[in-house]
Amino acid sequence: MSILSNPQGTPERVWSLIAGLGALGGRLPRGEFSSILNPGYSAGGQQVAAQATNAANGTGAATALELVERNGDEIQLHDVGELKTPAQLADYVHDFLCSRDEGNIEAVIAEAYAWLVVESHSRRDLGWLYELGAAEFADLVDAGLVGEDEDGRLMNPTKVPAWRRWLLFMGLSVKMPDARLVDYPLPARRIEIEMRRAGVEEQTSMPAGAFVDLLANRCPYLDRGRLFRQACARKGYTADTRTLSAVLSNALRDLSSEGKISLKLSRDTADAISLCPDPTTRSVSFDEVEIWPEVKH
Repeated sequence: MSILSNPQGTPERVWSLIAGLGALGGRLPRGEFSSILNPGYSAGGQQVAAQATNAANGTGAATALELVERNGDEIQLHDVGELKTPAQLADYVHDFLCSRDEGNIEAVIAEAYAWLVVESHSRRDLGWLYELGAAEFADLVDAGLVGEDEDGRLMNPTKVPAWRRWLLFMGLSVKMPDARLVDYPLPARRIEIEMRRAGVEEQTSMPAGAFVDLLANRCPYLDRGRLFRQACARKGYTADTRTLSAVLSNALRDLSSEGKISLKLSRDTADAISLCPDPTTRSVSFDEVEIWPEVKH
């Protein structure tokens, strides 16, 4: 089953699974492994068994991510390189999801985020996210996707919370101060991670178009990226490449305010790119980006 069809297979549970397996030699009998992952708890002097679904979903999500496999009565850790921290797992998950071909059931998490980015481009804001109920939002996302999961729809109200947890884990969203509100799609942390992973050096300057293309290559769900273009085609929408989506615009504003990048307009030029208008800030166009402009040691 897919990652989202294992909604209790949270990032934290998957991390516990692979960290525990790694510490115990990389393989364990299923029964023994489930008891380690999901040991239950004590209440009123009585041992209470934890829900078996939690361990099963954790194993299911890890299997869908090709981190582990069931080999007879054993759970075995795959050789997927060095995964010694949750941050390294987040990078692995990001790369895994972004590299799935169209039609692969595990592409849905990244494809749904690309749908969201395209919607933010066409609507020019994100306020509409907070006007929708869970079922209505799930219906909209599902309508923008192609195919079916093993249990039917690619996105439904049960899968949306799991989808949001994985986005948060990968640095594609942030928690809102009001816990009653859904997470806000803001990929600033992932963008910074990917710039470092791409080997971009401090005080690097590049043309605006080259910068957006770099992000599109590393984060294909963002403007100009493969998954973004796919979502545009499915919607029948032509995105103006000279104006960025609300999702990417907000991320660049966030990185700029933190001094991680500097957006510069050196001259009146046809090569300038504009951020999506925001009523709370001034209009911004730029034709050059300086990355980590102030080096702090």
